[in-house]
Amino acid sequence: MLKVMHSIVLLFFLLLPISVNAEQVFTMEQAVLHATKANPGVESKVLLLEQAKMNVGVAQSYFWPRVSLVAANSRTKNYEPIPVYSSDSLSQRTWTKGMQASLSLFAGFAHLNNLEKSVLSKDIAAANQEQAELELACNVQLQFLNLLRLRENLKSSEEAVLRIQKQLSASEAFVKVGMAPYLNVLQNQVELSKAQQQVIKVKNDIRNSEVQLNKYLNFSPNMQIIYKGNLKDYNRGVSYTEESAINAALKNRPDLKVAKKSIEVAFKDMNISMAQYLPKIDATYSNSQFSIDYDDSRYEDYGRHYWSAGLQFSWEIFSGGATTFDTLAQRKKAQSLQKAYEDSASSARTDVIRSLLDMKAADELIKTTRIGLTAARESYDMANKRYMTKIGTITELLDAQLRLTQAENDESQALNDYHAARSKFFYYVGQKNPSLR
Repeated sequence: MLKVMHSIVLLFFLLLPISVNAEQVFTMEQAVLHATKANPGVESKVLLLEQAKMNVGVAQSYFWPRVSLVAANSRTKNYEPIPVYSSDSLSQRTWTKGMQASLSLFAGFAHLNNLEKSVLSKDIAAANQEQAELELACNVQLQFLNLLRLRENLKSSEEAVLRIQKQLSASEAFVKVGMAPYLNVLQNQVELSKAQQQVIKVKNDIRNSEVQLNKYLNFSPNMQIIYKGNLKDYNRGVSYTEESAINAALKNRPDLKVAKKSIEVAFKDMNISMAQYLPKIDATYSNSQFSIDYDDSRYEDYGRHYWSAGLQFSWEIFSGGATTFDTLAQRKKAQSLQKAYEDSASSARTDVIRSLLDMKAADELIKTTRIGLTAARESYDMANKRYMTKIGTITELLDAQLRLTQAENDESQALNDYHAARSKFFYYVGQKNPSLR
């Protein structure tokens, strides 16, 4: 019996860590870091970067010689004897084998431009990955903040339900002793129903927010994840002036890096097209064996082994205008991308300024909502005391209760707006700040 109890206790302790770790806990920073590693959208950008790195190797290969092995075997058979005027007409077996090598000495700088283009494409892929990570981090932070706001709203809604339930109990007591009309009970019941409906709606919004966060972190929608935090936990303010923030955005934003590199790629394409105007020079070398075996024994088999080396020169002097039109088209594409970059840079400046203005406005809202919340609490306490002492009316009390709930929601909304604007600010300047500290 003792051994059985010992086994049960041991099994309990072995299974305990599993049950404890069944639910994972994520702070905002942990959620952002996990998402940037596990999200399929980011993983796809990582794979594209690996592909771009391989393409650099492809471009480098054109600076090395091309070596190939060649072999051929053929059989020639005459259906009937014919007068022989040439040994080539005889029934025979022919075979060839050897090696061929070529090295591009000059291709109008096309190979060099291709290599530089592949390096630029790799840089673009890296910037796209960085952009995807920044965008995902911002989305996770915004959803995380929204979840925290909804939790504050749920707390306010549940407190409103408790307050109205107390008011309802008081009204029912007053009605029983004839100190208040039954209308007071009905009014409280209506407001209680509204408050309970609000609790249901907020709980549903919270669940939707958690499901969206699970998606960002590549978890199943039904997986129970604990997202831990409070709107008051995060720092306020940034260490940038407007000018320094704009300069940081123009320097660090991955999307602007992509736009700028794309212009360079377009010019490389134009140079590759212009290379068709220039001649091409290749060095060639071959080493071959050749043999002919005749079926007719009167003829001696023939074979030779030889090598050859030389230079191959080619120059296309007319292509129907294709090279000219392609060059002009690539130039127009580069000019278009330049204008697109200028527009993106202008938008980046606007984004930074707007986020700074949003932070400033939200900071002022936080101050005013806190003043309003203090006043709303005092107003509700006074209205409650007046109602309990039969000096005030139920309408006055319900209005005070509604204003208190709204004031609590206004404060959480102002905090959410401020931190959301701050999260967007770091996104707009291209700075990673997973913890929003």
